Amino acid sequence: MSSPYFFVRHTWIQRVDVEKLAKDLGSSFEVVSLDRAEPGPTSIVGRETRETFLVKGDTLRVYLSPTKATFFQKERKPFTQNDLRLRERIFAIYPHSRSTPFPWGFMQEPRFEVEAATK
Repeated sequence: MSSPYFFVRHTWIQRVDVEKLAKDLGSSFEVVSLDRAEPGPTSIVGRETRETFLVKGDTLRVYLSPTKATFFQKERKPFTQNDLRLRERIFAIYPHSRSTPFPWGFMQEPRFEVEAATK
């Protein structure tokens, strides 16, 4: 059996308003605010990548930060239609699969299965 789904998406220049995004996603998905310590006033590293919300689909979870979205599953399972909707919404907001516009750091999205539709 292969490992659980894990994939990271990024923005390059613009920063996502994660508070607003979490509120928007809250109408369709469970959104949990993460109680993470703020970086110190002199700390620059980590400020834009600090994950502030967790969005839960059926089997898919996404950590949100202003510059990246980290998709993961705790155990490998087929995506549900709800998971696919979550994936599509986040992919539209975080459009890049590498952290920089420069030609390095490529990350290929892992293969995933989709749950058979029930009639």
